[in-house]
Amino acid sequence: MRALIGGLLGLVLTVPAVAAVPQWANPFNQKLMGLGLADRNGALRRAITNSDEKCGRLSKSAYRGPHGNLGFWVAHCQPGGDFAIFTGADGSVQVRPCGDMKALKLPECGKLD
Repeated sequence: MRALIGGLLGLVLTVPAVAAVPQWANPFNQKLMGLGLADRNGALRRAITNSDEKCGRLSKSAYRGPHGNLGFWVAHCQPGGDFAIFTGADGSVQVRPCGDMKALKLPECGKLD
């Protein structure tokens, strides 16, 4: 009985340590977040243009948070418009025009300030 109580106590004491580990971790997105503004905007612009979208100059970008296991970014191109960029942990990237987000039942881009 004492061993059972000691085992349960040990389990209870480890729960906060488990809870402290973030439920969402995306190493590729973390690297993107660690870049300076110019490098990050360059990487996001490259993701947009590599997806056959037009992006003359990326003037604004913002991280919106996780979406499932993907990082969710928004960017504004002049000319080109607004885009949602989803980053996968494996380095994959998906780009969608912000105008398509509602029809695709994806989170809306919101306003870039």
